[in-house]
Amino acid sequence: MWYVIQTLSGKEHELCLWINTYVDKSLYERCFVPLYEDVWRKEGIGHISIKKLFPGYLFVETDKPEQIHEALKEKAQFTMLLSMEDKGGKIFVPLHSMEEEFFDSILSDGLMKVSYIHRDRSGKFDIVIGPLQSYIDRIVRIDLPHRRAIVDIPFLGEDRKLKFGLWLDNDPKQDWIEQEKKNRTQNKEDNVPTNHWDWKAWKKINDDRRKTEIADDIYGYKVGDDVINTTGIYGDIPLKIAEIRPDKNSVIVNVMLFGSSTKVEMRVEDIMLPGNN
Repeated sequence: MWYVIQTLSGKEHELCLWINTYVDKSLYERCFVPLYEDVWRKEGIGHISIKKLFPGYLFVETDKPEQIHEALKEKAQFTMLLSMEDKGGKIFVPLHSMEEEFFDSILSDGLMKVSYIHRDRSGKFDIVIGPLQSYIDRIVRIDLPHRRAIVDIPFLGEDRKLKFGLWLDNDPKQDWIEQEKKNRTQNKEDNVPTNHWDWKAWKKINDDRRKTEIADDIYGYKVGDDVINTTGIYGDIPLKIAEIRPDKNSVIVNVMLFGSSTKVEMRVEDIMLPGNN
């Protein structure tokens, strides 16, 4: 099953390399950082660069999440395996089958390729090839000059805006796109495949994940911990963590200002536990 590891943005490949180098291979099948083909233009022609699809996340296929969690404790400053609390303790939550199907629909060997699109004279999509083809109805913004479509997808407990790179007729031909055009013509297939997703069911799965997943032990800190701000702005006064924000590499602490408690966001690298200096 697939499990999600959250880490500092920019540390994804470093952590994946660490896992592949130091973690017992019998504990997992593979670990990868999802990537996508971003498109930029030069003189009106599309060019591709590779970027991270979910900054701050990587994925590991394993049947032994508890052992992976223990192995990651060596990197506790940077990582957490997404989990939930149960009466019996912490339970590690795999991707739902619908989330796995979503991954399978957009990724090829861990990479989301560009999507080819064509519009008819009325502006309606009459040909869509590639990962975008299953999510036409979820597009919230399309920007053809900048070769991108923004799609709203419920995933990992959040409503995420994913960027799909777009490829047009005046861009260099790609063999796999040209081959798919031929296949559809020969087989008389629909050029805009019918969407099969049950979005209500998917939203419920996402909402349930949001309610149950915890992100309170990343970086070695927990909600409720007292920490010291190392910049000196607040002196040596202990500040209590009210919220962890792994996606922003920050925490929210309660600070007394002008006689009342105020929530202040601080970078993880600017705090430490008392006594660790």
